Amino acid sequence: MRSVFFLAAGVGAVALVGLTAPSQAEPSGAGTVTLLELFTSQGCSSCPPADKLLAEYGGKEDVITLSFSVDYWNYLGWHDTLSSPENSERQRDYALARGDGRVYTPQVVVDGIMHVNGSSEAAIEMAIRKATGRLKDVRVPVSMHAEGNSLVVEIGAAPKTSDMREATVWLAVAKDEETVAITRGENRGKKITYTHPVRELTPIGMWAGEKMTLRLPLKDLQTIGGDCLVALVQVEGAGPVLGAAAYERK
Repeated sequence: MRSVFFLAAGVGAVALVGLTAPSQAEPSGAGTVTLLELFTSQGCSSCPPADKLLAEYGGKEDVITLSFSVDYWNYLGWHDTLSSPENSERQRDYALARGDGRVYTPQVVVDGIMHVNGSSEAAIEMAIRKATGRLKDVRVPVSMHAEGNSLVVEIGAAPKTSDMREATVWLAVAKDEETVAITRGENRGKKITYTHPVRELTPIGMWAGEKMTLRLPLKDLQTIGGDCLVALVQVEGAGPVLGAAAYERK
C-alpha cells in the first residue's frame, strides 16, 4: 500500500449541467445504499486486488461503487490512463475534511466519512456497518430513471431526525468497466479491469432539505462515457453522503 500525506487541498471548479424543480412525488427505491469510492492507480502494485474487490461489491444491490484513478504516482514510470488531477483532489479533500491527512492507494472511502484499505474486505465490511450506524438518522432517499431523452433524479426530504438540511447534489459520469493493458511500472504486463471509473464529477444542484427533481440530458451524458451515472447528495463537497442512486444503460 502506497501512502502520502497532504495538509491542504483546493476546491476544483466544475460546471453546472442540470436544472432543479420542486417535486411532490416520493422517490422510489429509497432503501439504504452504501457508496464506496476507491482511489486507485495503475502504477500501484497493491491496487489490483482492491480493483477486483470493488467489482465484487458492484454486484451487490445495496452498494454503489465508483473508481477514481489518481495521478500522483504517474512519475513512477507509467502514466495512469484513467487518472486526473481532479480525482486526486477529491481524495485530498476527503483527507482535509476528516482532518487526518491520510491519502494512499488503494483507499476506499465509505459514504464520505470513513476510509480503509481498499483490498481488505473485512475492513470495508466494518466501515460499512459503522457508517450505516452513524448516518441512519440523516439518510435521504434518492432514485434515478430514464424518461424519454431525460435522466430524472428524484431526491426526498430530510427526515425529521436529521440536522443536515443543506447539501450538494453531484453527478458522477462513469464507464461500466474499462480494461487497461499496462506495459511499464509496477504492474507491467498486467491487464486490469476497472469498474465504474469516473470520467467526470459535476455538481448539478443544491438540496435544501425538501423534495426535489432534476432533469438532465441523458444522450449528452452517455456521449461522454456515461454507461453508469451516479447521483449523490453530499454535505460540504467532501462530507457525509446522505443518499445515492445509480443508473446504468441497459
